[in-house]
Amino acid sequence: MYITITPQKMGANYSQSSGDFVGYLEKENQGLEQQDMEHFFNQFSDEISAEEVVKEIDGNTVKLKKKEPKFYSITVSPSKYELRKLENSSQDLTCFVDFFNPKLYI
Repeated sequence: MYITITPQKMGANYSQSSGDFVGYLEKENQGLEQQDMEHFFNQFSDEISAEEVVKEIDGNTVKLKKKEPKFYSITVSPSKYELRKLENSSQDLTCFVDFFNPKLYI
């Protein structure tokens, strides 16, 4: 399994808002039925709106300097072997993140 944690930048500067990144992630849901969409989640809820994600992340950066990252992107990429072992890939990956990284949420 390949996992990366990277600060989000726009060119040489760190983004001041998570809005563009959240919008980018939301494009994955375009044209999908509600039951097929991937949702944002945290330790309390499995379906958090994009607006709530932006509000919570952007509202939690008051003490950060302009040259510090405001948020990070976490990428979890299982190998082909690991994906074959997962019956419901999306749900199983969500459970994995929930179990091992409970403090990574919004």
